[in-house]
Amino acid sequence: MAISVDSPQESRKLDQLLGGAFTLVSDPKLRVIRPFLMEHQMGSETVANMGYVIIDGQGLVRKITVDPLFGRHADIIIQALKGLQS
Repeated sequence: MAISVDSPQESRKLDQLLGGAFTLVSDPKLRVIRPFLMEHQMGSETVANMGYVIIDGQGLVRKITVDPLFGRHADIIIQALKGLQS
């Protein structure tokens, strides 16, 4: 799942562009993003950080990582997920 601060309309456009590869959630008021501390100030605006949060099957937050290049670090994310299984 991906969460974006974009409006629902903008999120739908992005979802279409990505071909529906994963669920895309619109969170323009940062109601989901803020509790995970995945936000920062950019001028006068509060915006979401690029990165990822790993939540296990019991709902426990196992890892929060701010990483603007997380798309290039898929192998690191996969290793973190595999680490949860052991």
